[in-house]
Amino acid sequence: MDKRSLPADDTDDIKSSGDDDEPMTSGEKLLARTALGGVLLFAVLPVGLMFLLVLLVTAALFPGAIELEGMAPVFWALLLLAPCSVIAMAITVPMRRLVRGAFSFSPAIGNAMDAAFSWVTYFVVGLMLLAWTPGVHAHSMMPAPAVATVGVVVGLLAERLGLGRGRGENARDD
Repeated sequence: MDKRSLPADDTDDIKSSGDDDEPMTSGEKLLARTALGGVLLFAVLPVGLMFLLVLLVTAALFPGAIELEGMAPVFWALLLLAPCSVIAMAITVPMRRLVRGAFSFSPAIGNAMDAAFSWVTYFVVGLMLLAWTPGVHAHSMMPAPAVATVGVVVGLLAERLGLGRGRGENARDD
């Protein structure tokens, strides 16, 4: 393995053409912040809109089940969505792995079991959001199974359309 150093002329050309040593101007900082905000908005917006859609449909289907104190509970629910999902998955993923490891299933039964564990995960998230979101008064737990059912249906549709888990290299190996 030969290690060669670059001649001084090549490095000077690179530095002079890049001008990377100068600090960013306020316009460049604003552009970088705007780009980062756009990327975050692009990643968070679909999940948030889907959650809002499910929330509004659930509230319309079960008018006496949920009372919201303005728009603040919606934003609280969006903030609590990720931690509630992590807690629910910390409960259901190990259970799913234990059941998968203890029994051998045909592919059809394995897919049905995965859908059932997904439903339980969504259900637990729905219960936690109903219980923990400030400004939400739940008079019934009926929205939690509705959200769980919609979540599973959307997940199955996304998988069918190729937007969910991959079927090729990224497919499950268990």
